[in-house]
Amino acid sequence: MSAPLRKISISGDGRTRGRQHGEELRDLVHAHQARWADSMRADLDMPVDAYLARLFGETRFLPAIERHTPDLLEEVRGIAEGAGADFGVTLARQLSDEEPWFRRKIKLETTAGRGCTAIGVDVGSDAPTLIAQNMDMPKWCDGHQILVDVDDHVSGTRALVFTLAGKLSLNGLNAHGVGICCNGMSQLDHAIDGLPEDFVVRGFLTRKSLEEGLGFMRSIRHASGQNYVVGGPGGRAIDIEVSADRVVEWRPDADAQMVFHTNHPLANGDQTIYRQQADGLDEAMRRRLFYGTSHLRMAVLGARFTAPYDRIDMDGIRAALSDHNGPVCRHGEVEGMTDHYTIGCMIMELDALPRLHIAPGPPCETPFETHGFA
Repeated sequence: MSAPLRKISISGDGRTRGRQHGEELRDLVHAHQARWADSMRADLDMPVDAYLARLFGETRFLPAIERHTPDLLEEVRGIAEGAGADFGVTLARQLSDEEPWFRRKIKLETTAGRGCTAIGVDVGSDAPTLIAQNMDMPKWCDGHQILVDVDDHVSGTRALVFTLAGKLSLNGLNAHGVGICCNGMSQLDHAIDGLPEDFVVRGFLTRKSLEEGLGFMRSIRHASGQNYVVGGPGGRAIDIEVSADRVVEWRPDADAQMVFHTNHPLANGDQTIYRQQADGLDEAMRRRLFYGTSHLRMAVLGARFTAPYDRIDMDGIRAALSDHNGPVCRHGEVEGMTDHYTIGCMIMELDALPRLHIAPGPPCETPFETHGFA
């Protein structure tokens, strides 16, 4: 992404925030949705209307969203209204981690859209809790990155959210110093009636403490298998692997001062659906559909971070996330996966004055910007 990251500010209730988003980014929202439609048709050779009918007809995401995050559903409606875009397409674009497994259900012929790498570092004697990640998505997403300053009048919280035009969220932090990063894990059991990941992230960011956020995570059914690295002021960075009905914490060692993760489970054994879908596939196809480069990237992190897993600083995080082994920093050059690309690298300092350091592209070559809460 050659241009500086575009930042917008939205405020009010959900419908109002969404309309502001859609109106300000109308052209970018339409361009982003057109690229998504092209990608979907290339995967499935199916008209958009037919695909949406199956996506929403065979799942029950909407009731879960209405139950757990109704104000965010209003925000999605507002985005569609403000941009003059189709609501069904706009809602589908909030399903970043649900769409890969739903497409796979229709036709086992698509790689996972994201292959992210995340790191969390515990609070130090003179340094804040840190969480960070490379956000990897299809290359066609590049150019649509935005940073949204959300002043949520319903929850009384303010957040900085990294996302794409027309989408609620990818990751972010709030003014209370609560932050969240996420890596999809297609091997963990999903749920057609769970809360989709974009709504989980934004719902988490309406909580005013890490404890409240973790309580929210444990109170819902999750639509997709996911690894979350979360944190708050003055404590540990927490890594949790979630499946439809289980939330399991992972740490490389009980005394480790950091966590790190890629895109395959290390602690959560809820993998019944994966085993059924993978049965009969050869190893190459199983790796392509469910793992990609996840094991390679985890091995790179494991070689860099070794016992006793001492605390590392921001320079250490930048270096790790810029590593071309694996590759952790991705340019679409590995194993023919030309659609895998690091669209953003985020490092979050979680204390009384939370700060987001963000490079809207591969961190090896993209300058970082720093954003906070004035």
